[in-house]
Amino acid sequence: MTHRRIPRDVAEQVAELWDREAGALTKYAVWRTAGQGAAADLVQRTFMAAAEDWIKLADLDDDARRSWLRRVCKNKWIDDCRRSQRGRDLHPQVHRLYERSEPDPADIVIAREDLARCWQVFEQLPPVRRQVALLYFVDGHSDLAIAELLGTGASNVRKHVALTRKTLRAALGEAFGWATRAEGVRPVGREQGETA
Repeated sequence: MTHRRIPRDVAEQVAELWDREAGALTKYAVWRTAGQGAAADLVQRTFMAAAEDWIKLADLDDDARRSWLRRVCKNKWIDDCRRSQRGRDLHPQVHRLYERSEPDPADIVIAREDLARCWQVFEQLPPVRRQVALLYFVDGHSDLAIAELLGTGASNVRKHVALTRKTLRAALGEAFGWATRAEGVRPVGREQGETA
């Protein structure tokens, strides 16, 4: 892919935008891609698009630029997903060569152990959080549907989901190779001020 030459003044303005917005956009991209490396690539391509289309962004305020960056980042992520799917569609023979016809018994044992670890963590959750987590992660209900079922607010459901994720990462992060942060992660149990 060829990129046109970016004028120095535009490069400086994009660099300033990078300083202000790259951190938040990277967090957004990590959430989309579920990986730091893919997120970094996505953010870089988004800022490259910003530099190339600076004429569209030059007169926008900070909120509008932030919105533009997120929209472009999301669209580039969708394009990546489509390309990936197209690759699978174009090369089914190659994928069949590398797919196992039946699961490896060792993989089954490891998967069962991992599942048992997850259920141990779920069993230690406070009752309301456990109910929300099961409805969300196992049954696949949306936060709005869960809120309606439990007679609570959707924001409260999202809080329970976020706390459950933190708890799972804290308890299982090392076993699953997830990056964990010690700060902000509390042990399993009822959080201060927690409600249904």
